[in-house]
Amino acid sequence: MARKSSETSRRCPGPDRRALLKAGLFSTIGLGLGDLFRLQHAARASGTGGVKPGKVKHCIMIWLAGGASHLDTFDPKPDAAADIKGEFKPIDTAVPGLRISEVFPKLATMMDRVTLVRSVTSPEAEHDRAAHHLMTGYRPTPALVYPGYGSVVSKSIEDDRGAMPPYVALPDAPIFASSGYLTPAYDPFAVGGDPTAADFRVRDLTPPDRVTLDRLRRRRDMVRSLDQFARDIAPTPLTTSRDHFTDKAYDLLTSSKAQAAFRIGDETPEMRDAYGRTPFGQSCLMARRLIQAGVSFVTINNRGSAQLQWDTHQQNFPRIKNDLAPPLDIGLATLLEDLGRLGLLDETLVVMLSEFGRTPKINGMAGRDHHGRANCALLAGAGMPKGAVIGRTDAKGDTPAERPVTPADLAATIYTAIGIDPEYQFPTPDGRPVRLVDGGTALRELVAKG
Repeated sequence: MARKSSETSRRCPGPDRRALLKAGLFSTIGLGLGDLFRLQHAARASGTGGVKPGKVKHCIMIWLAGGASHLDTFDPKPDAAADIKGEFKPIDTAVPGLRISEVFPKLATMMDRVTLVRSVTSPEAEHDRAAHHLMTGYRPTPALVYPGYGSVVSKSIEDDRGAMPPYVALPDAPIFASSGYLTPAYDPFAVGGDPTAADFRVRDLTPPDRVTLDRLRRRRDMVRSLDQFARDIAPTPLTTSRDHFTDKAYDLLTSSKAQAAFRIGDETPEMRDAYGRTPFGQSCLMARRLIQAGVSFVTINNRGSAQLQWDTHQQNFPRIKNDLAPPLDIGLATLLEDLGRLGLLDETLVVMLSEFGRTPKINGMAGRDHHGRANCALLAGAGMPKGAVIGRTDAKGDTPAERPVTPADLAATIYTAIGIDPEYQFPTPDGRPVRLVDGGTALRELVAKG
């Protein structure tokens, strides 16, 4: 296949000149979407499957980058020793008997709308390896990088949803949240930037002020004209699809629907305040706008302000209390409330994950270290049980004491909930079929059909 493509390029003198004009049309504004759409078209020819159409149309995944302390968020241990339980007190929630950390007062009122898994466990406690495990359902190996959830969804849906990309990352993709062996065709469209900024622009979708839409239209017309002169060979599926997907990238750039979806400034000041004027809060608001516009999968990379992340080896308690927890509390609670108000929660799966929890024992720098054996996950919408708690950890929060849930189990649950068969196989570049999930079992409490 590669050889045929190479021969065709040598026989056709046009693409070099055409590429220069395409650079004028797209690359001057940093846009590689024409290539992305062509890659997607080519990759889809390899076949898809394992998808059962259902009412779940969207997924919003929130990634707590760095490893959030389960003991100081959703699995407090108030009866443990002082050097384990920490500084935060547990508070009551909307679910009788369920208590979470006081740093989440707003989320406490919303816990009757979510499922909390308190017994996530993994043997991995190094950032990259643990992130790969949680984001893919596979422990990492040197042989293969597995695809993240959004990329699998992007490949699996394989339909035309208009100008909008199927998978978007806000502001960028966490590590191992991309296409892995599926090729870059299924990487997310990363928005970039800070949505709280007054001059916020979506990277690759907003031309510089000096490039008007009229100029873009003229450049596209010139590209088409050169194509007519350059084609001295019979059209092939590759050449015809090339133009179609270049046009699709142009349509995304000029689509009023796409522009409106990303134009967060159109929201009322009151709505923006409700989500919180923080990068995370405004990313949650944009995620809601994107699924309304037809995007299938949105990943929000929650890193905390100044990219401090949830990697709290030092000063765990002030960092969580002052920097990390408030935006998450306000943004996620408002997102769940807003999705419910708009009638979108039943067709949208919301998932919150982190690569691992933190050690029960507080270290000498008033922090907590990496701890893979115990972790929490939160799921909502898409028919998830409301107010449910799955599993529990021991008295110290060190390891699951009931219903251990592996990353593969979580992956199987997530895929099953959104209509993808976790046992379906995609081929690797060398043609080897690989299951989407490494032996995990979907949690029957969450995906059993009544």
